[in-house]
Amino acid sequence: MATTRRQRISRRGATLALGIAGGLALAGGAARAGGKTIALVPGIATDPFYITMQHGAAAEAKKLGLHLIWQGGSSFSPETQIPVLQALLAKHPAALLVAPTNEKALINPIRQFIAAGIPVISVDTTISDTAILKSRITSNNVQGGASAERAIAGFAHGKGDVAVINVKPGISTTDARQKGFLAQMKHYKGMKVVAIEYDDDSPTKAFTEAQLLLLKYPHLKGIFATNVFSGEGVGKAVVSAGKKGKVDVVGYDAEPGEVKLLKQGVISTLIVQRPAEEGRLGVKYAYDILTGKSAQVPASKRLANITVTTAEASNPTYAKYFYSAHLSH
Repeated sequence: MATTRRQRISRRGATLALGIAGGLALAGGAARAGGKTIALVPGIATDPFYITMQHGAAAEAKKLGLHLIWQGGSSFSPETQIPVLQALLAKHPAALLVAPTNEKALINPIRQFIAAGIPVISVDTTISDTAILKSRITSNNVQGGASAERAIAGFAHGKGDVAVINVKPGISTTDARQKGFLAQMKHYKGMKVVAIEYDDDSPTKAFTEAQLLLLKYPHLKGIFATNVFSGEGVGKAVVSAGKKGKVDVVGYDAEPGEVKLLKQGVISTLIVQRPAEEGRLGVKYAYDILTGKSAQVPASKRLANITVTTAEASNPTYAKYFYSAHLSH
């Protein structure tokens, strides 16, 4: 994640998101009425990345005897996330885990939790004012971007033009992926980034942008798609242009649609995050803070990504990291 991903999935709507949240809250509360309550607010409630994060958080909450509230908006945007946070603040959870949808717009809503004495941990994405957070848990997105460039460079034998299709500026995770990609590019003197485009988290727009790039740069060697929707749109554009296997597509994340394209060889490589581990660590760190063990909680935790190629896609060693579309109950 996201970071941001999420237009096609978001069409399922806020009703589904809130319904899922309510069901989980009631089920968790009945089983652990005596435990403290921790809230987890994802970037978007219906995205397999965040659903997989919920798996790890729910398992750790059960282990520690905590009540986990899972509630998120129906699109990856401050406009849908801030009302969710405002509603949760009124419930006064013992701690908040949140994947901020914008580095700046979520600062004030998070400060309201802190003013109420509620510790806050960011998961996946974060805010620019990191000093107010108890901890930040994310993938090593700079490392992930560098891995993506190495994959494309290997395909292109270190020579040729490449492009990036990102989401939009101001998202901590995807900004870092692009940064890592561009930094790694400097090691390949025969390669050049000819374009960086933004798709606003729309696979349709990513498809159109990739089509235009393939027309404008007929000798393009590869495209780095920085999130799930970018990857899906770019992959389909390459197939549509008859350039499968000729233009290397490296994507980010491992949601079901992307994994299908990986197995088909449309996407050659996926940089896979570990959202379940992010969720598990978030709950564990919150528990430590609430039980007087704050000194054990790191200010920042970055998890290494897993690089998976088409040849490895059916190998259980790698497939276990692919994301789930079904919530854990």
